Amino acid sequence: MRQAEAHGAMAMALIEQGPADAFKAPAETGAPPSLSASARPSTPSAAPANAAASAPSAKKSGRRKATQAASAAASTSTSTAVATTGTDARQATADAVPATPGEAPPSDAAYPATSPLVRAMAQALDPQAEVLAVTHCREQRCRAVYARATQPAMADASASLAAGRCTATLGWPAGCATVSSQRVRDDLVSVRFDLRPALVSAARDLGVGLLLLGGVAWVWRRARSAQAALNMVPEPQLRQVAQNDALTGLLNRVAFESALKRHNEAESIGRMETDGCLMYFDLDRFKFINDTHGHIAGDLVLKTVAQRLRYTLGGGVMIGRLGGDEFAALLTDVSSRATIETICRVLIEQVSKPIMIGEVKEWVGLSIGAYMLKRGELNLGEMLHRADLAMYEAKRTGRGRLVFYDASMDAAARGRAQVQADLRNAIDERQFFMVYQPQFDAFDRVRGVEAMVRWCHPSRGMVPPEEFIPVAEQSGLIVPLGKIVIDMVCADLVALRGQQLALPYVSMDVSLRQLTDAAMVEDVQEALQRHGLNTSDIEFEVSESTAMVGQAGKETATLKKLSALAFRIAIDDFGSGTSSMGRLLDLKVDKLKIDGMFVQAIGQPHFNPALLELMIDLANRLGVKSVAEGVDTLEQVAWLRKAGCQMLQGNFFAKPMTHGQLLNWLLMQSNETSFASGVWQATQPSDALA
Repeated sequence: MRQAEAHGAMAMALIEQGPADAFKAPAETGAPPSLSASARPSTPSAAPANAAASAPSAKKSGRRKATQAASAAASTSTSTAVATTGTDARQATADAVPATPGEAPPSDAAYPATSPLVRAMAQALDPQAEVLAVTHCREQRCRAVYARATQPAMADASASLAAGRCTATLGWPAGCATVSSQRVRDDLVSVRFDLRPALVSAARDLGVGLLLLGGVAWVWRRARSAQAALNMVPEPQLRQVAQNDALTGLLNRVAFESALKRHNEAESIGRMETDGCLMYFDLDRFKFINDTHGHIAGDLVLKTVAQRLRYTLGGGVMIGRLGGDEFAALLTDVSSRATIETICRVLIEQVSKPIMIGEVKEWVGLSIGAYMLKRGELNLGEMLHRADLAMYEAKRTGRGRLVFYDASMDAAARGRAQVQADLRNAIDERQFFMVYQPQFDAFDRVRGVEAMVRWCHPSRGMVPPEEFIPVAEQSGLIVPLGKIVIDMVCADLVALRGQQLALPYVSMDVSLRQLTDAAMVEDVQEALQRHGLNTSDIEFEVSESTAMVGQAGKETATLKKLSALAFRIAIDDFGSGTSSMGRLLDLKVDKLKIDGMFVQAIGQPHFNPALLELMIDLANRLGVKSVAEGVDTLEQVAWLRKAGCQMLQGNFFAKPMTHGQLLNWLLMQSNETSFASGVWQATQPSDALA
């Protein structure tokens, strides 16, 4: 209805602001009369003349000027309507309106089809699809102004509207609305409109609303169904879901600790009942697989290990995953260490079997710490701590083995904690110094020196490197300690060269933790720049286990950056771990330093030279230098040189020396004639590349 009334207001505005002759009868305008509705041709002609005008043109003109502004606003309010009609769809009746007063004008008179009003009305209402017909009534004269071509003759519509205002009732398929003029009394416009577009739009909106309502109802019912299904899960199954590790299906940490606590607090029923054994497991090489193949492969390894633990230990043993790659088991039916050792040998063998990751075979090791329980003696945390200490000792002393808890491990743990606290203070006070051991080539010339850090504790004196270096690596203090070492090495090298002692390079160890530090490369470059040195002056020694870290690790990225900057890279302790030829080529190493345990075997009973010869030959074939560490006897020197080893290092030549001792030793050696052609002469650029 509101839309039809808006169309009526627009039509009224057009009528009121139209030209004066638009309101006259056809006779007054000189237009030829049109044919009757029953006899008009398919193309309508001009409307018949009217007998009398509805009002003087001057009066109409004045009224049009007075209502011009209001009608423009009404026309604007209807600009969003939609419609269609044809140019030749203007319907006109055949009977003319009587010109003499007192005659009853015919109700089906129409404006001339060629009048400006009709053209303006057609132009305005053509787009409005819902408008079917418009009838204008003034002074009891009703004229058809507009009709769509698809509608029947306007005579019927005009006859029904001639009586005046139509009732605004909804019908099918059309309704009617009447708009009165605000300027002229009894001046009406009746609009006959189609309800179908409005009903279609309402039906579409209703359908969208019903779909949304149906979606909300579906989601609500699904949520209710899920909740109902959860409520129907048996209580034992709910407990199992809450207690089991989601990945492996073993007990989670909370459930395992609860079971261990109940066992610890239970009283022994008889003498034969044992207290049992708590075992703590940690996987070896798990980080390597995780870094190399990704976390999905790591999850596969964890699930496989869990299955092997469950299969080997049996269904009656409580097994839990404590987090990451750490597992624990509680054995309650064993009392002897011999039985535990037998079980653990089988466990280590089973867990260490190959695991297929895609098309690649990988393996992990198992380090086990065991604590023989005594019920009620310790609380939960202390029992787990002791088993963890034993596991740590197993990893520290070689991995892939079983270690039982011993009271000395507590003292060692407290000692490591004290060392860590003292180490922090030592880094702040720079309580460290460097010692250097020369490296010789096959002609007894010094090609470089290896730098090793030492710690002089203010009250304890010298702290062995094997005591504080592992603590520094585990605590992360190796990173600030490494910065101090690099600074001292650069300063000592500059001082040696200041004494006219040519030294090609200094070699120093770098740990796995240092290589994961994103700022390491920048720190080294800054130290070299500050001391006026080049990258060729420094060589980094990386342990074999560190160098074999997967290609996806941060360690590999750092090593490749160092190699790209022309730093030398040496693989330390070669032969003591597991090497990959592809990794050696990928890292572009410069040296392989053969582990001292192979050198110490030279000259011993049952010495087998095969491994040593193989490592030396491998270095030669790869085009890198071989360096033998731990050379202490002349027999070892002779054998290594005969086998083709290119460089030697050990106490036979010189023990590690402080910077002052090294300086005096070098000066003393430079005065001997046997060193006249040795390293103490100016080092040539080609020699410095050794």
